[in-house]
Amino acid sequence: MGKKIKLEKADLVKRLEPIELSPEEEARDSVIEEMSLARSLLKLAEIDHEREYGLCRRAAERLLERVPEPDDLDIESE
Repeated sequence: MGKKIKLEKADLVKRLEPIELSPEEEARDSVIEEMSLARSLLKLAEIDHEREYGLCRRAAERLLERVPEPDDLDIESE
């Protein structure tokens, strides 16, 4: 059998290269950490509110065949 090698965690950690983040990466990571999972996925996929609306609308049109325009809805009387 081979010789047992003893690894010291502290020595291994010292050998690791430091992780450096640019200010932009730090800001992006901070924003994502503060978001819900759903919002984080949209942010990572670079889907803004307009694109999200379009994707949801197309999905609704495909399922329902007809979807009213937002201006055609009277939500105050409901």
